[in-house]
Amino acid sequence: MSFFGKPKAAPLLPAIDVPEGFHVPPKTQWGFTPQLHSEIAQDGIYGNIMTGTALGPQVTLHHGGDGSQFSIRQTDDYGAGLVFDFGDFAGAFFSLAFEIPAEGVQGLGRQDLLRFVLRTQTAEPFEAYARLNLCHGPNTEQIVRMINIGAGESFAEFDIFYTEYEPKRAASAWIDLIINDPAHKRVTLEEVIILRRARASL
Repeated sequence: MSFFGKPKAAPLLPAIDVPEGFHVPPKTQWGFTPQLHSEIAQDGIYGNIMTGTALGPQVTLHHGGDGSQFSIRQTDDYGAGLVFDFGDFAGAFFSLAFEIPAEGVQGLGRQDLLRFVLRTQTAEPFEAYARLNLCHGPNTEQIVRMINIGAGESFAEFDIFYTEYEPKRAASAWIDLIINDPAHKRVTLEEVIILRRARASL
């Protein structure tokens, strides 16, 4: 029997849910791979797809093209992915919102970095925007970064240190992938990975 009582149990490490073989950067504390098409039938969806349509438990699409015709289908050779074919899409933007689960938001603070990783293919690579939204109380902090589409694997990283985010008032967080002028583009989104890791000390 110990004179100092029972030893404290080691804290459980958060789950790092990433694809097998994916390189996890040092100091990563948590990782998440959203399901991209759990709400999409094998033969896809076509036509006037409404803004606000859920593609999976943490994935929602938004766009500014009411009445525009486009299609979304599962990839033929990569079971987890989606193909977006915009054709003559008339809207100025298309976006996907990826909700960060509660366990990824809990304890998130200015000591952390969030990394948003994409695996994408297109006929001609282009730049899009990745926007982190952090809701705390009535306020929302936003950080916007550029990210490459169609370059295979690419990422955007968000440094929370330079925001006014208040962890004690944390409510929710999500990342928007925003494509401007999507008309005539075809984008294969193979995978999305969100990582949380500790930033280096200043």
